Amino acid sequence: MKTKLLITLTAIALFLAPNVSFGAAPTLGTTSGFALFTASGYLTNDGTSYVTGDIGSFTQTPTGFPDPGTLIGDSYNASSPISGSAAADVLAAYDQMSGITDNYVLGTPLQTQTLIPGVYHTVGYAALDGDLTLDGLGNPDALFIIKVNGALTMGAAATSHINLINNASLNNVYWQINGAFSLGTSSVFKGTIVSNGQIELMVYSSLLGRGLTTAGSILLHNNVVTVASIITGIATVAENPNNVVTISPNPFSSYTNIALNETSKINNCKLIIYNVLGKEVKNTVITSQMTTLKTGDLHSGIYFYKVMDNNKTIQSGKLISHQ
Repeated sequence: MKTKLLITLTAIALFLAPNVSFGAAPTLGTTSGFALFTASGYLTNDGTSYVTGDIGSFTQTPTGFPDPGTLIGDSYNASSPISGSAAADVLAAYDQMSGITDNYVLGTPLQTQTLIPGVYHTVGYAALDGDLTLDGLGNPDALFIIKVNGALTMGAAATSHINLINNASLNNVYWQINGAFSLGTSSVFKGTIVSNGQIELMVYSSLLGRGLTTAGSILLHNNVVTVASIITGIATVAENPNNVVTISPNPFSSYTNIALNETSKINNCKLIIYNVLGKEVKNTVITSQMTTLKTGDLHSGIYFYKVMDNNKTIQSGKLISHQ
């Protein structure tokens, strides 16, 4: 029954998907509020993942929330009316992206390079192993669409980063993946994923954006997933896409990673962490693009941080420790 309904939804999506020219962002419809959604597959979590945004599956009931994971949003299964709409919308978004005209070809692997706004595609599967920098050229509406004609893997945090500079916005970065997606240990992926295969986040990795798939399971292993546009008071642990640093995992236990998004700030700024009473509990100079901060001595609870540059606060936010 579900298979027949998915076929019907696919036909509707193809009929409704508009003709798209270069420069148009895909229409997400009802999936825009989802952090994670699969039109056909399982959504499972086996660790203390922290997800801000809705989650759902059109064919199964998501598992692992609220225990052991934390969900700041709603969970939808096959019986939820919104799941049917979301299944049609993710199919339409995928087909819409297929119709967008490419104007740049990327080689694989996706080694260290800087991209300007535009639509890119690869000729086959791709591996991100290096620093991929997206330069908005000062335009906050700059659009990046990267179409991977095959599976996509991103290496561990020690070797792979996505940097947004010059007003590049997380909300304007889209990835179409014709296959499975795998995010390496402790790494941070940025942008909205629209795929037709399995999405798996390895232990302690983070997704700042969305993970949407037309077919395939979504597997979490102690991760942080955040829809950047959602703000839910003190529970929100999302990083602003234009921040100087990205901190992940957050919530954390024995350690967290500080990813410096602007290399010019190396050795020029420091991170200070305070407890809820305003007492300083950590103070570290950021000396490299990726710094691992040991946090096992911080008791479970909420903390606040500041990033200082020449005694001026350039970023602040909240952190959560789960020991």
